[in-house]
Amino acid sequence: MLAVGLTMLALLVRLLLSFVLDMNVPYLVSFFAVMATAIFAGFYPALLATVVSAVGVNYFIMAPVFRLNFAMSTSDMVGFVLFVLVGASIAWLGGARLKVFEQLRETAEALRERELQLRSLTDNLPGAMTYQVEREPNGASRFLYVSANVERLNGVTPHDVYADANALYGAILPSYLPSLLEAEEHCVRTGTPFEVEVPMRHSNGSVRWFHISSSVRTLPGGRQVWDGVQFDVTERHEAQEALRRLNAELEERVRERTAQLARSNQELEQFAYVASHDLKAPLRTITSYLQLLQLRYEGRLDEKADMYITFSVAAAEWMNVLIDDLLAYARIGRERKAEPVDAQVVLGNVVESLQDSLRQSGGRVEVAALPTILADETQFRQMMQNLVENALKFRSETRAPVVHVSASVEDGMAHFEVADNGIGIDGAYFDKIFQVFQRLHRREDFLGSGVGLAIVKRVVEEHGGRIWVKSEVGVGTTFHFTFPVAPARSESALQRRQM
Repeated sequence: MLAVGLTMLALLVRLLLSFVLDMNVPYLVSFFAVMATAIFAGFYPALLATVVSAVGVNYFIMAPVFRLNFAMSTSDMVGFVLFVLVGASIAWLGGARLKVFEQLRETAEALRERELQLRSLTDNLPGAMTYQVEREPNGASRFLYVSANVERLNGVTPHDVYADANALYGAILPSYLPSLLEAEEHCVRTGTPFEVEVPMRHSNGSVRWFHISSSVRTLPGGRQVWDGVQFDVTERHEAQEALRRLNAELEERVRERTAQLARSNQELEQFAYVASHDLKAPLRTITSYLQLLQLRYEGRLDEKADMYITFSVAAAEWMNVLIDDLLAYARIGRERKAEPVDAQVVLGNVVESLQDSLRQSGGRVEVAALPTILADETQFRQMMQNLVENALKFRSETRAPVVHVSASVEDGMAHFEVADNGIGIDGAYFDKIFQVFQRLHRREDFLGSGVGLAIVKRVVEEHGGRIWVKSEVGVGTTFHFTFPVAPARSESALQRRQM
């Protein structure tokens, strides 16, 4: 419709101007109709306008008028063909232009829609704000974009930030500005994004923590534009601070409890030592008088009296054994002196002192190469003697006892093993055997106070080692424990002995 309307209007105008315009330019006004149609309607309407204009000029303008003239002169034919060709060209160019305009319009609409979507997205990010800021040559900053969340997070409107960048930057606590500037300089220098956490003061006076992540782009002309996002991490910081305070409180409590336990242990050791030591004198008196009574009056009184005296003497002697063992246990923490100790020599002395027990039981002690350790020699010898004596004491009735002592060095610690082929220990009692005065057998079956393994465990732990046991009832028991090796000579001494 547009093509036909513009074409008819052009023909009418040309008719009205027939008395002014030369007949040599019959298509002049029609060109405007074709161009207008091409611009506003596109290729096909403009092509239609060209055809209608050519026919209309032939019918209405060129002589004879109001009649189609097919017997045109050469010049008229050339003009007709040129008009059609030029008109077709204008139609094509106009259509292409219109298509480009339509594509540009669609692209612009898509960009606007995309921008609206992005703005909606960034404006509604929970706990986050996005921004774009330009750094001017004079060092001043100018915000190009800031999401609406800035009002919720910082208490200032986007309008405030656009008007004055300090409305946002000025909220950063002054003591943290150097770290932010240093991060920005590093970003510019290396071309890598930066991340930093800073506290900012809200318009209501509260302080909130933000994690800022940003990168810089250099635009044509040297302009620097920073694209970034700011996350509210106040809750995380508050949780971390609460956790830090809690850890500090717990550490303080642990220190206090440790100090209390150390004092309690020291007091208990002191009490056990003093009590045991002070009990020795009256116990010696009781034992002496009971023995004297037994010596002088045994056989003079009736059988019950003799039995009572015998029981009393035995109980006093057993109490003396218990006090001696308790004193030995209490001395471990009070009298420890760590120095290089040749475990090979110590075991040799222990075996030598147990020759009578070995002959009576028919047993033997096998000692492999042992290292030099850092220990109190007296205490180490005492615990090794306790372990070997236990192995000989709790022997099987069907075979001679064999005790094997060996060691290896691992990560600066000597790992000892004392293995026997005795009666073994039920796994349910592995922890109980290391407790003071804890016995698994009757005193009538196996002598002992129940302190020996407690002494062994305490000696090991006082020297920074650990002890554990592996055993199978009826097969045997192996005690494992560790001691720190002596400096420099540790592994070389063991290796020389193994060669």
